[in-house]
Amino acid sequence: MFEDLGEGPHYADPATDVVFGDIFEAPFLRDVYVRDSTALMGGGTLRANLALRLGKWMGEQLPEEDIGLYSPALTPKPGARFALAQATFLPADETPRAILISDSCLTATALVQGRTKRSVGGRLLFAPLSVVEPEQWDMLVRSEDFARFPLPVDERLPECSVAELGSCFMVDARDVKEHVHNRIVSLSAPLAEELEMHWSAYAARLGPRAYGRNTLKLASLLSGGGKPGDDEQDLADAVADVLDLARFIEAQDLEDVSAAEEDVRLSGGDAAQLTPPLVENIIEHLRELSDQAAAAADCLSARA
Repeated sequence: MFEDLGEGPHYADPATDVVFGDIFEAPFLRDVYVRDSTALMGGGTLRANLALRLGKWMGEQLPEEDIGLYSPALTPKPGARFALAQATFLPADETPRAILISDSCLTATALVQGRTKRSVGGRLLFAPLSVVEPEQWDMLVRSEDFARFPLPVDERLPECSVAELGSCFMVDARDVKEHVHNRIVSLSAPLAEELEMHWSAYAARLGPRAYGRNTLKLASLLSGGGKPGDDEQDLADAVADVLDLARFIEAQDLEDVSAAEEDVRLSGGDAAQLTPPLVENIIEHLRELSDQAAAAADCLSARA
């Protein structure tokens, strides 16, 4: 799955703004999930001297310091939104790491990056990072399991790290803002694009990863259900090329439009100067898309 990444580097030092694919390392970034045993809890801080007595009663050696005491048996307070849920437990010497999955535009809005007259708010989506055996990492690279994204090697990450897209969890944007300094690495643009395609395939069964697999299935059907021949593969590739160009218009041309609109709206940019080249690109690519789509349709029609 990394054949298009080239030699690298595959990572970069975090920039000022938090963006899609930034990897955080912080003790509170645990893979927390909800089951039907989840319950609201009440409670608060237990003073140090009482914590010692509680520890003795429970057979635990608690430190002589204030601790939090929470239980579903205590009445929850409206302002204290605590709940008893489940979490993945890591080895004691392993610091929790997670990769930001929320897109950069949503992240910028939530964290008020380049925004004015807003306040930090909302939640951002993270996928926890796990460490697997080398054989399993190699298998994930070869198999492209949509729910798991193996990360290329880097000295700032444990070897054989995997982003567990099937175990995503939300983090309050206020805490992300507070822990911007806990980012350890950012993804390069090509690697971030690979992650984006993988995430789209997992979350929505859309994008190049998903339609690449489905066009292979189309080739198989065209061959009668067996191994596709060259002609069937060419037809499937023609369909995939159309979708590739459509995705380019969405991911590149329209993202350029979005950036220009923000420049006009937020920074006083000149719409009359920015708009014409953007429109020309869209027109050129739409015409190319029309030609490609018509050619692919004709080829499929002839085969049918």
